[in-house]
Amino acid sequence: MQNYRNDTMSYNNYRQSMARNVDNARRDMREMRDTKDTRNSRDFLDDMPLAMAYVPWQKWQNIYDAEKGFHHGTIFQELHLPFEGVGGCQK
Repeated sequence: MQNYRNDTMSYNNYRQSMARNVDNARRDMREMRDTKDTRNSRDFLDDMPLAMAYVPWQKWQNIYDAEKGFHHGTIFQELHLPFEGVGGCQK
């Protein structure tokens, strides 16, 4: 049986790697804050790619009337998804 443990980063190595990433990000933020000429400072997001979103077309079916749609916040019955879970502040 193959030993997968040797193929993956140990938990301690992972924690150290994440700590280095956090330290590097903090250092970069301090450098940006301490830069006198902010017009020439480079934004750390410049090298990151833009996001691409996928939004499916909404079909005009099962439509609420205007009053009921206003009450539910949507005229589409498929999009009326009230939150029924537990959460919020304890009273």
